[in-house]
Amino acid sequence: MSFESVLKFIHVLSAIVALGANVTYVVWLRLAGRDRERVLFAISGIRYLDRRLANPLYILVLLTGVAMVLNGQYSFETGWIAAAIVLYLLTAAVGIVLFAPAIRRQVAEAERDTASAAYAAAASRSVTLALVTTAIVFVIVWLMVGKPF
Repeated sequence: MSFESVLKFIHVLSAIVALGANVTYVVWLRLAGRDRERVLFAISGIRYLDRRLANPLYILVLLTGVAMVLNGQYSFETGWIAAAIVLYLLTAAVGIVLFAPAIRRQVAEAERDTASAAYAAAASRSVTLALVTTAIVFVIVWLMVGKPF
């Protein structure tokens, strides 16, 4: 197996596992419902998956992607690669600047009262941001697979 094949395998596998973890977040929260302990457990699980699995794997996706460009037939000026990198950076920014504080706010509201309007608003914001970032990652996957431009 060539070095390029190993990089591609690590790149694709990392993307699959990271995105798979992200897709579960809405399910975790939906299953938790409004039960305070379940909500706090679900959010704890989401944070654990983010910190220990998804985020490190997304970094590995970036590193292996850059390594493949440096060692391969494509350049950073290739349209779909440039677009994917911009979207990757956008997703990272949304995660750091919007999603992380939204989850912290949701935890704070859950600790107070999961039946409150404030909790419902915080939960809605977290779910919306999770869906937005996941949708952006789906577009990145489409770019990587389809190489449309």
